[in-house]
Amino acid sequence: MSNFYEILDETSNLSLDEQESFVDILQKRIAEEKRKSLISAVKESQKEYETGDKKTSSVDEIMKEILS
Repeated sequence: MSNFYEILDETSNLSLDEQESFVDILQKRIAEEKRKSLISAVKESQKEYETGDKKTSSVDEIMKEILS
């Protein structure tokens, strides 16, 4: 965790433009990682559905199961 604070402290040595670029790059990296995670989850769900490990359900069926 100390690396986090070291990096955070180092960003104060950057110009405002560099800090904005840094934030922009981080946001893009985070968005890309979230996309990768979502794609992986979708592929896993598709595989489970194709192998019969999962079944489709309506919203009403899911809500009944949650509330029971």
